[in-house]
Amino acid sequence: MTAKKPQPQEPESRVSGKDWKLAKTATRRSQMPTALKQSFTDRMAKTKKLNITRDLAKSMTQEKNDDKRRKREITEERKKIKEEKERIANLAAKMSANKLKRLKKKAGNLKGR
Repeated sequence: MTAKKPQPQEPESRVSGKDWKLAKTATRRSQMPTALKQSFTDRMAKTKKLNITRDLAKSMTQEKNDDKRRKREITEERKKIKEEKERIANLAAKMSANKLKRLKKKAGNLKGR
């Protein structure tokens, strides 16, 4: 005869012998109704769309800022060129005025001789 080996008993969930204690269950982490819950793939698809729109908005604002900066640089460059021209014109006027003074002085000296 083959004797059956007694199988070890698997411990069942521990039951408190107290009637007023409820049996414990896994914690339900979400209080949302099942109709409102979304699957993981749906949430990821929504997140992906949101990221795409954010990237697009970010690139548009970056492009706008670059355009503003470029226009500002062009304006500053034009202003510098204009100031330089004015400075050169002022120097030329000053030099010609000094030259006229010298010539008049020289002419006055020649009259007296």
